[in-house]
Amino acid sequence: MSLVLNAWYVGATAVEVVAIPLARTLLNIPVVFFRGDDGEPAALIDICPHRAVPLHMGSVVGDRLRCIYHGLEFDRKGVCRVNPHIADGRPDGLRVQTFPIVQRYGLIWIWLGDPDIADSAIIPDYPVFEAPERFTTGMGYTWVAADYRLMVDNLFDLSHAEYLHPGSVGVPGASKVSVTRVERTPDRVTIYYNIPDVPPPVVWHAAWTKSERIDQYSSMDWRGGGSCYLDLTVTAIGSPRSEGWSLPFAHLLTPETENSTHYFWLFARDFNLDDDALTHAIAEVGERAFNDEDRPVLEAAQRSMERSSAKLRNITVGDSASAAIRRRIDKQAFDTVETAKAVQ
Repeated sequence: MSLVLNAWYVGATAVEVVAIPLARTLLNIPVVFFRGDDGEPAALIDICPHRAVPLHMGSVVGDRLRCIYHGLEFDRKGVCRVNPHIADGRPDGLRVQTFPIVQRYGLIWIWLGDPDIADSAIIPDYPVFEAPERFTTGMGYTWVAADYRLMVDNLFDLSHAEYLHPGSVGVPGASKVSVTRVERTPDRVTIYYNIPDVPPPVVWHAAWTKSERIDQYSSMDWRGGGSCYLDLTVTAIGSPRSEGWSLPFAHLLTPETENSTHYFWLFARDFNLDDDALTHAIAEVGERAFNDEDRPVLEAAQRSMERSSAKLRNITVGDSASAAIRRRIDKQAFDTVETAKAVQ
């Protein structure tokens, strides 16, 4: 058991949730999203309580979701408001489970655990994605046939970029000159990975003209659930970081099952804000790096682990950060199970 229910995850992008029901499995739970006439999003369990037909097969009527099978209609709170098979139309208390959701950063965040402790204040604070006067942003989505913890390992082991991504985000020689440290607090784990005096990676070639070599500063920060945030800055050698260019990424991992993941990502930049072609180029490089390089490796590792009893070994500096995160995830997952047992 590696799934932590009591955390905020991204369930969908805001533009996906419209007046057509959207089905998505999250942490082994079937969820249906929809948006009513008033524009407010909703998330319900994707099972009609009458005959277990998936509600996403139905349609949105006003601010309610209508089951395709017998026409029962449920509002955003999961209450059945229309039952056409009862003479007086009263639904007699029928309802479905709902989930707390928040729309933020162009994403729909969902809490799949105990609704009584769902606090929107603990959704990670990423102000760069709500500052259009300072940052241009973009986003994307990919489904991955791998455990989300393997993806956390990948993100926090920044040294892999030199070898797996030489044609995109990798920096030649980075492993030999990087300065790395890990910080742990009660609610987060952060790895810092600074690389002095190196040629800029390919992702910067389209825009960086200040110098032939750079200092690169990066940190990857985990804030619970599957929320990981890369703060990446490059400067001319020896220049203050405040004079550099910033390219932050939010890597938002939502387990579909123990062995598959919904991967949502956001990026921002504080330079050449009006250059739409550059935004497209950065997104293209990032998508190519993940889909053509990271994803095949992660999915191959997942298949290998399913076929064998091989245990992971920690040998790089980055492994210490991902190992700390795994321990916290495992404890939170265990606590979730024990709490559920206690209330049964």
